[in-house]
Amino acid sequence: TAGKHCKVWRSTLKRHADDVDDGYVEYVIKYPVDRYGLADARILVKQYRLLRDALGEIVPEALFVMSCIEGVPNLVVLARAVNIWFNIANPSNREEAIGLLRDHSMARAQLSTFVRQARCWRAAPNPRVIDLFGLDNLVMDNRRYIRFIDSFYVFYFEDMLHMLGGERDFDLEEKIEVSLQRLAYLEDILAM
Repeated sequence: TAGKHCKVWRSTLKRHADDVDDGYVEYVIKYPVDRYGLADARILVKQYRLLRDALGEIVPEALFVMSCIEGVPNLVVLARAVNIWFNIANPSNREEAIGLLRDHSMARAQLSTFVRQARCWRAAPNPRVIDLFGLDNLVMDNRRYIRFIDSFYVFYFEDMLHMLGGERDFDLEEKIEVSLQRLAYLEDILAM
């Protein structure tokens, strides 16, 4: 399949692990459409670690690898697969989302953690808005856990709107506005 910024493949790999009953683990392999160099990889890994440290298991395990594919250096991300069941951040799913959060206390706690942390990032000295603009970035999986599954440039920086020498970046404005609206929506459904 394809995301906005990458091509995506899903694979089942044989693995010797105590936490996997049948010895298989499903991964997704994400290959960006744009070429990413080592500097980009470092930024993405830093953002991933920030997410993972703050949100724990809400963010699936991932490995960022610099490689050369068809003679072109680029980044590849291997992440533990998530069986997407429900788009929790889509306001058109409001009534169903409220019912699911009411019925699944772990999902409610995870979403509360996500929202609280997203607000902290926005209020920090280097404010950032987590990407809720992308399709299916914040989902509920088939086990009814909340997962944030984006891997590429997961934050928008509002100060970038004022660094363009007077030119308005309508695309960035829209992404920030939609992400903030969805964050407010998530706060609202948690309060129900």
